[in-house]
Amino acid sequence: MAVGMLLAGEAVTEETYRQVTEKMFGSYPMPEDQSPDGLILHTAGQGDQGWYVYDIWESKEHFQRFVESKLGPALQEIGAGGASRPEPQFFPIETLVKGRSL
Repeated sequence: MAVGMLLAGEAVTEETYRQVTEKMFGSYPMPEDQSPDGLILHTAGQGDQGWYVYDIWESKEHFQRFVESKLGPALQEIGAGGASRPEPQFFPIETLVKGRSL
């Protein structure tokens, strides 16, 4: 089952997001042809309570593999996260409809 994944919190900033993206993919934003296995949709931006990342993944396991192979090492390389690293929140996706513009 597809899952929504939300990362938000004090440690999630635009600067960190850009640095981590460049570390993982060599450019900002992430090129579509380099998107991780299992990623359906990726969004990030400024919200009322700070910077956020919201993704839809084929499964929670796909996201975990991405964390282990790409995201975790990139965060360590730039010295981000640590004790203040936010925990992802997961939401089951019961209905997923892609609009015509996608």
